[in-house]
Amino acid sequence: MFGIFSKKKERPTEPEIQQVSPQERRIYVLDFDRTITILHTGAIAYGNELAPVFIQKNVKNGFTDFVNKVVNKGHGIYIASYSDDANADLVEEEAVSGHDLIKLYMDEVFGKDQILFTAPRKNGAGEIISAGNIIAHNSQDFKQHHLDIIVQKEDLDQENPADMKRIYLLEDDEEVVRFFMGKGCTLIVPFSASRSADTAATKTLFTSYMPESFIA
Repeated sequence: MFGIFSKKKERPTEPEIQQVSPQERRIYVLDFDRTITILHTGAIAYGNELAPVFIQKNVKNGFTDFVNKVVNKGHGIYIASYSDDANADLVEEEAVSGHDLIKLYMDEVFGKDQILFTAPRKNGAGEIISAGNIIAHNSQDFKQHHLDIIVQKEDLDQENPADMKRIYLLEDDEEVVRFFMGKGCTLIVPFSASRSADTAATKTLFTSYMPESFIA
């Protein structure tokens, strides 16, 4: 048969991941609630909030494109959240929080077999034995805990200004932004701490406020 009905549907080819030197490789660190999501999850979700349709609507437009650009350019990416695994025990209903909640969101927007975002591996006692690039812990230390894990995994030195400058932060908490600035990290949205945090919380963050040069 001729015509359009005879053509087989071709699968798009995946873009080749570029190779960058260790000095050029950037480490993108993104907050979760109100930075990736539109509505704050309250660090816990259950019932209809776990439905695929809710999750899809609660992830900001342009987030997946942003992540794919970062990864295809050869850079690293992490999600650093105060959401905590223990939050799921705070309600009687079946609930998801912490690493499981963020992983659920990432599996929904990138596909069940996605490997872009991984949770830590735990032993039989529930202790983390190997960190992933989803870091979820209510440390309330301006995310120093999260930063410690990242620099260890990436073999960076927190006392080396060149290393810290390679960490690119996207975060809606002004105090966390200020803390990372003090560490010498780069703001993805290059404003003052307050403006950068406010911008990170906007619904149109990834479609209107993301400087293209920050994914170079």
